[in-house]
Amino acid sequence: MNKLLTLQQKADEYLLVNPSVLQIFLQMQQAALRLNQSVLRAANTCGCIKLGTQKLPSSDFAWQQIKNQPTGDDLAGLCPKCQREIKDRFGALLFYAAALANALHISLDDLVEGEITKLDLLGYFMLG
Repeated sequence: MNKLLTLQQKADEYLLVNPSVLQIFLQMQQAALRLNQSVLRAANTCGCIKLGTQKLPSSDFAWQQIKNQPTGDDLAGLCPKCQREIKDRFGALLFYAAALANALHISLDDLVEGEITKLDLLGYFMLG
């Protein structure tokens, strides 16, 4: 069975809050906030990853060079505790995304397929 469809079915079955779109938005925003907090905690409290910033090159660069520009991030060392927490938070965000898709009668599978098609067609021009 398709895992995205299964996730949507589970979200429909286990969503405990009022399934209004506004309530799902709120839960989704809280899940996104918790995910952000977990990533920042991994960097600032645990220190298992490093988040940095680098200035983008001047306007005379090729688009392909952006991907290879150093960011100052070092994400390779995520410890098991932080990885588990971030996975849990990410899972909650996906759960509420599935609940929102259900409320709007949108298939996540169709959505992902459409995004892949747009990326294949438009590439870098789709982003932004």
